Amino acid sequence: MSSELSPDNTALIVVDMSLDFLQIGAPFETEEGRDMLPNLIRFIRHCREINLPIIYLNHVHYPGARDMGTLADRFSVIRDGKAVRAGTEGVSIWPEIAPQTGDIVIEKIRQSGFMYTRLDATLKELKVVNLLIAGVSTGACVESTARDAVSRDYSVYMLSDVTAASGIPDLGWGEVDSDTLQRVFLTNFAYHLGKVASTEELMTGPLAGSPS
Repeated sequence: MSSELSPDNTALIVVDMSLDFLQIGAPFETEEGRDMLPNLIRFIRHCREINLPIIYLNHVHYPGARDMGTLADRFSVIRDGKAVRAGTEGVSIWPEIAPQTGDIVIEKIRQSGFMYTRLDATLKELKVVNLLIAGVSTGACVESTARDAVSRDYSVYMLSDVTAASGIPDLGWGEVDSDTLQRVFLTNFAYHLGKVASTEELMTGPLAGSPS
């Protein structure tokens, strides 16, 4: 059951904002993710000022772990260890939003941050009932995590200006540009699953309070 947003019952989830997703030429480069970084930097700073928990979900596979599942079939760069591989620079969080003391970092091995991780237990320990979702990409790891959160009865806010996705090439039904993809996923989420809000709405509204 949802409750009014406050730093005591809400957490920010930052999904896959690592170099493998953001650097120019990276295996899963999302240019749109770089474009929204100023908004995310500002919002993370605000969350820290009001003592709202920040949880980073970071996709990482360890050599020899045999935990890739069907991701290895769909993404050769994961199968071949060229992306999201432990011990490489690519799994580092983008420096301007790097985790700080008090932040929580959870490694994941699937698109959803709930699958095979301690995320749900961590949120229960924090007594969180509301989740704010940021990161890349909107139609994959962000949405997978958000949907799983809704299924676990969290009240979920998809953050419109700090989520992003690249366009998708024609796979038989026509090419989908990034703006259309973002608009459709946000609209679908707002209609079927949860809420959509901008960081500005939250910083000037329910999360505008002074630090506790």
